[in-house]
Amino acid sequence: MIKPPHLQKGDTLGVVSPSWYGGPDFQHRIERGVRQLEDLGFRVVMAPHALNNLGYISDTPENRAADIHGLFLDPQFKGIIASIGGDHSCHLLPWLDFELIRSHPKVFVGFSDITVLTNAIWKMTGLVTFNGPTVMTEFAEFPQMPEYSRDLFLRTVCAGQPVGQIEPSGWWTEEYLDWRTKAGLTRARKPEASPGWRWLKEGQAEGFLAGGCIESLQHLRGTRYWPDFTGAFLFFETSEDAPTPADVDGILMDYENMGVFDRIHGLLFGRPMGYTPAERSELHRVVLERTSKYRFPIVADMDFGHTSPMMTLPIGCKARVDTRARMFEIIETAVT
Repeated sequence: MIKPPHLQKGDTLGVVSPSWYGGPDFQHRIERGVRQLEDLGFRVVMAPHALNNLGYISDTPENRAADIHGLFLDPQFKGIIASIGGDHSCHLLPWLDFELIRSHPKVFVGFSDITVLTNAIWKMTGLVTFNGPTVMTEFAEFPQMPEYSRDLFLRTVCAGQPVGQIEPSGWWTEEYLDWRTKAGLTRARKPEASPGWRWLKEGQAEGFLAGGCIESLQHLRGTRYWPDFTGAFLFFETSEDAPTPADVDGILMDYENMGVFDRIHGLLFGRPMGYTPAERSELHRVVLERTSKYRFPIVADMDFGHTSPMMTLPIGCKARVDTRARMFEIIETAVT
């Protein structure tokens, strides 16, 4: 395992767009996210091709990979954060120089489609990566980044000690405010009281964290970039596309057929976005049904993924779950 140096105030962070960006219609989201990072004490620089737009991708695979290589190589940059996700980070896998990344370890953060890169980098290099906020999402929220998201981000990437126990957020939101109309520049999204996490299956276990957006993980199946989940807490969440419970059932059945559930120590399910209460209950039923013959603990509706706020999860670092004590904690330091 390789752990990146911790971040601190005054460090320069680079922003990349490994998948999508969206062009001028979304410039205000980038600007808000950058301002929030600057308010946290960081200097922020956009990678050369990060603000480009080629329809459903930001730029060519070569240019997107070159941005990542450049930020890892340049000693002025101490961390790298994705602008947003998309669906085509997989384009970059043949272009990435994993030995270059291994030789220049840095904090690398993103979620959603960035799941492809956080897991591939960890698998190919041993570098701890981070499933966490992107510039255009949590960092760009009005009037500021949610305190829960901000504090857990800083505790994970800046502190030279384990994050420790994480409590559920007292609220959450999935409200959609149209970015094209700049609705998110005038008011915060409507919060809902959180009932807390759902402790679906009892147990106590330790394991390292690995996973991310379940649809994005599909891009890695059958490739050399697929993680070895032996001893892991597999964490997953669904995207804003809200795959049906039947779709999730099929993916989890694939995991069972692949032997994933034979190897993991626990399952963590992020709060799903865009579902009715009945559909969320059906998702929980599917998870329990697909894992019925396994004895590892399962926690659902956790604060990570496409709802807000969100925790930052270090891929490759150990965590502990105790369902009787209603406890989830990260017990290993993620940065040096």
